Amino acid sequence: MAIGIKVKKAPADYDLGASKFFGTPTVPLAWEGDFYENEIFLCQINLADVAHLDKENRLPHTGYLYIFLHTDGGDYDLEADVRYFEGKPELAIDDFNLEVEGYERFNDAYLMEFCEVDDGEACTRLLGVPSDWNYEDKPPKLLLQFDPLDSEMGFLDHLDGFLYFFFGKDEKDFESVTLVEEYS
Repeated sequence: MAIGIKVKKAPADYDLGASKFFGTPTVPLAWEGDFYENEIFLCQINLADVAHLDKENRLPHTGYLYIFLHTDGGDYDLEADVRYFEGKPELAIDDFNLEVEGYERFNDAYLMEFCEVDDGEACTRLLGVPSDWNYEDKPPKLLLQFDPLDSEMGFLDHLDGFLYFFFGKDEKDFESVTLVEEYS
């Protein structure tokens, strides 16, 4: 099974440590100033929120998983910066995406709700197999499949397809996650 992600726009007084797309990332103090000029915040996942759905223990069940994107190449050449933090974050960074040209509008938070879905479900989800994998080769192990048309966030909504975030050499290797843009 995979872990489906449904989103809804966060109210003004939401918990900053919640699992979400965009909004204010909450990170470890040690990461302060450790981001690139053209890097945007895509999401943070409180892994305790998905532990009960991760029956194969493919993800850690404590701490936070973060995905930031390097935008130097524009929408068609994004690079993933995936980070895992074992503890509880202490630093909220307001307006993280505001300074990156073309991404200023992605400051509203969209809270994540998690549920079980089929491995190949065509939706935004963690784990499973890529929905539109049209190649003869076996697909790499999937961390996140992002469907821009699956919500009203407006991020990459010109992309009729998916963003795939594939694990590195194994499912505990977050530093080597690769990003593939797949068009239907």
